[in-house]
Amino acid sequence: MVSSSRVAAWLLLLASPPLAATTASSLVDRFDLAVAGMSPTGGPTVVERSRPRRSGADFVVERRLNVKVEFPDSVSGTMYSGLLHGEAAVFTRSVNRLDAAVMREGTIEVTSLDAGSTIGAPDLPSRRSGRSVGPGHFENPAAYSLDIHFLKHDDLADLSIWDVHARYVAWWLADLSNHVLPTEPISVWYSAGVPSLTDMAYGGEGSLHAFERALKALDDDYQFGLERTYKKKYIVLTANAPMPGTAGVAFEGGNEAMASLGGRERIIAHEIGHMLGANHLSAETRGWWGCETNMLSIANKLRHDCLEYTAANQRAIRSYMRHGPDTTAPRKMADAPTAE
Repeated sequence: MVSSSRVAAWLLLLASPPLAATTASSLVDRFDLAVAGMSPTGGPTVVERSRPRRSGADFVVERRLNVKVEFPDSVSGTMYSGLLHGEAAVFTRSVNRLDAAVMREGTIEVTSLDAGSTIGAPDLPSRRSGRSVGPGHFENPAAYSLDIHFLKHDDLADLSIWDVHARYVAWWLADLSNHVLPTEPISVWYSAGVPSLTDMAYGGEGSLHAFERALKALDDDYQFGLERTYKKKYIVLTANAPMPGTAGVAFEGGNEAMASLGGRERIIAHEIGHMLGANHLSAETRGWWGCETNMLSIANKLRHDCLEYTAANQRAIRSYMRHGPDTTAPRKMADAPTAE
């Protein structure tokens, strides 16, 4: 069935009789056929573009992204970049669900089909102890791939993990995979209902440190592997400001961050950008009333999001992935109220 918040969007897309469960299933089937028919070279697959009028099947699957997504209850997702009615889109396919995130004028419009998939208890790694990467840490940069863990706070109970992924994460992953780190495998994990993490108190000046301490305290129970690599990132998603006066906060080049989904849709891209070596100084405003790139520190409501990193911040992220953080530099918290 189609989620109630997206009924109008699907009616416009289909321009035909009301959408039923069979229609949703057939659309998912057509998408799967399109993916199965993709050329070995990764060229675009055009689906029913020859039809005289536009329909829900009027899309193009251009590329499968080098991204592995794991939702709770061992539900895996695959991601694709392409077009929906001629507009840039990112598709996420999981179980009987298909989500399309369309990038339009700096905003994300999400269209979702859900044929009845369910969500269960969160999956977390098995037991192993560890601690955050410390001073002097060294590793072979090819030993690990980028591994990002999103923990949805309990105060976001009204927002599904699939909605979080489609609106705030999918477009960023597509840009990261297509343009910034095209040869890097990326794994993304979502968890909810994790005691001591997704129910933690926050909003004070010590919230990010409290999150870090909670991760360390659970090292005896879960395989966080923070001491092993700088490529494992943990970010807790909240409904309200994680610290006073800021929508997000992160350790620069570190493994921990917090972000509120009450702000701009680029907030996750911004905070993880800090963890991957990107910075405010290399951000841009394009045009007087144009758009703001991911790492701009102050958002103007009159400008929309460019939904991308500048060339300089792309280079910074690639350098970080090759060389890792400067573990001899003083630790710094980005976007904290007292940060520059």
